[in-house]
Amino acid sequence: MEKVRLGNSALLVSPLVVGCWSFGGDSKSYWGEQNQADVDALVAEGLDRNINFFDTAVGYNDGNSELSLGKALGKRRAEAVICDKVQIQPADRLGQDYETMVGDALKRLNTDYIDLLMIHWPTPDESLLRANLEALLGLRRKGMIREIGVSNFSLKTLEIARETGVQVIADEFAFNLISRGPERELLPYCEKNHIGFLAYMPLMQGVLAGKYETIADIPPMRRRTIHYAKNGNPYSGHGADGADAEVETVLRELRALSAATGLPCGTLSVAWLCQKPAVAGVIAGCRTVEQLRENAAAVETTLPPEILKALDDLSKPLFDKLGDYLDLWKKPEESRIW
Repeated sequence: MEKVRLGNSALLVSPLVVGCWSFGGDSKSYWGEQNQADVDALVAEGLDRNINFFDTAVGYNDGNSELSLGKALGKRRAEAVICDKVQIQPADRLGQDYETMVGDALKRLNTDYIDLLMIHWPTPDESLLRANLEALLGLRRKGMIREIGVSNFSLKTLEIARETGVQVIADEFAFNLISRGPERELLPYCEKNHIGFLAYMPLMQGVLAGKYETIADIPPMRRRTIHYAKNGNPYSGHGADGADAEVETVLRELRALSAATGLPCGTLSVAWLCQKPAVAGVIAGCRTVEQLRENAAAVETTLPPEILKALDDLSKPLFDKLGDYLDLWKKPEESRIW
């Protein structure tokens, strides 16, 4: 796989980012138990295919994702680019807290440095946000991290990072065929400012892979977002009416386009993402070598203009209904993104 430069940095990364949320999981984890042997095999396969970008977080499976990734990389650590994410830390002893937290992450990852460290979600407290960004600058000066990125930052918080003196090289955001909120403003901003946009949930946690025909087929935990009416779903926290009919239309028309083109629904969805301006990579969760290969094939697929337009058109009614709303899990007044 041909690598791309991430933002204005010297990091050369594969446009397929291996999402490591499932790594180190047990039977009680969101994605269920993940066998270390499978992690070892898919990481090795990825590196052999020039897929070198791995995305984890301190909070994934209580640090076990980092531990599992570190084990799988082993002596091949130098071939990989690791993206790790941390939560906002309180103001008290901020620098020391960060140094301890990231130091523990380095031990779990079995490495001396993290290539790209991100704040996972912004805070509505602007002064605290600035202090956390400044703490990341301190970690970079100490050599604990190479570059700084952010996750779930929109225009205002990206501007705050710039004002703080942080050169953000990447922004992770939920973006896919049924979640097009970043498309009108955030993607152009990232393109203009040379920020690599990394799309997570490219298949909307399996919804766009062609496996579900109706809303009812989707497990309740996977329909917590604003796309789906609450309807007594105990996992839903947004309280909105949803857009069930529009989502089902997208799923139906996506299956029809798949049948007409001979391309799997997942391939169409991921390839559409990869051809959007500013998108430097897609973060796709992988549990097996087979899934890694499927994701790699999708990333390397180039769609002709007429298919790209068909995908734009079939998802437009849903896009028009949901608009540019960005926090898919919360009520507008409770949004964490600003």
